[in-house]
Amino acid sequence: MYNKENNYRYRLETYDPKVRKHVCPACEKKSFVRYIDTATGEYVSTDVGKCDRLEKCGYHKTPRDFFNEHGKPNTKDYFFPKKTANTTHAPDTFSKVSAGFAANTMRSFRENNLYMYMLKQFGWRATDRAISLYHVGTCRYWPGATVFWQIDSEYRHRTGKIMLYDRITGHRVKDPVSKIMWVHKLQMFRDFKLRQCLFGEHLLKGTDAPVAIVESEKTALFASIFFPGTIWLATGGLENLREETTRCLMGRRIYLFPDLGAEAKWVKKANSIPALRTAIVSTWLSENSTNAEKAQGLDIGDWLVAADRGWNLKVEDYL
Repeated sequence: MYNKENNYRYRLETYDPKVRKHVCPACEKKSFVRYIDTATGEYVSTDVGKCDRLEKCGYHKTPRDFFNEHGKPNTKDYFFPKKTANTTHAPDTFSKVSAGFAANTMRSFRENNLYMYMLKQFGWRATDRAISLYHVGTCRYWPGATVFWQIDSEYRHRTGKIMLYDRITGHRVKDPVSKIMWVHKLQMFRDFKLRQCLFGEHLLKGTDAPVAIVESEKTALFASIFFPGTIWLATGGLENLREETTRCLMGRRIYLFPDLGAEAKWVKKANSIPALRTAIVSTWLSENSTNAEKAQGLDIGDWLVAADRGWNLKVEDYL
């Protein structure tokens, strides 16, 4: 992708008729061309680019606009040489995965099992919007695997969770063992100091929309399609619902949607965490599920897909 005749570090990617254009973050049409860093061959960010629908949309976010928002990168802490660790941290803080490294996974979605399942359930427009909104990636650690990036409100990539799903059922692959791996555990990373955040935290910036919290990253993706007026976050595990990861939620309207059978644990957690003491813990799923569904431990995402409830729902109706 590097053009020796081009003196600019950042340029719009070259048109390739074999590759479909990206979904525009403004008009949600397949008309978006992203900016590339010619020094690395990677995207600046998934929302940095230009919509080809100049008259009907006109969205154009330049690298300068992005760096004005997030700070100017440098070779030490933004993009990293191929043979060095893709992390950075200062003493007593935490490591970050470079944004360029993460952006490089946000492609090849036809190889992504979860993406293909969502495409069947929701269609390409809703699927691409959700995938783009949460900056979900594709990982070849296992063929067809998905990577859920934990991006905080300052747009720092804390880590990523790699998971393999069945592209037909949409369920996690657990046979013979559960296929879960962390990006920071890959061999290319060294001396990684982990500090997790909630999946989807980056969506909090610039809005006071109500927040709903679930356990599974996949459920947050699905619920964002059914309830577009609410910011859906995922803990990725009950142990990640704690005071440190929820400080960013102070003063917000918060709803908790535990998996079936986990309601009592979530109530106890909410009562012990300052930011969640005014949160509403939903019991709707427990009150409206069959015994068989309770035995399966379904979550709100599974239930909505199975029940085919329709889109643009009101989260208040499910409390």
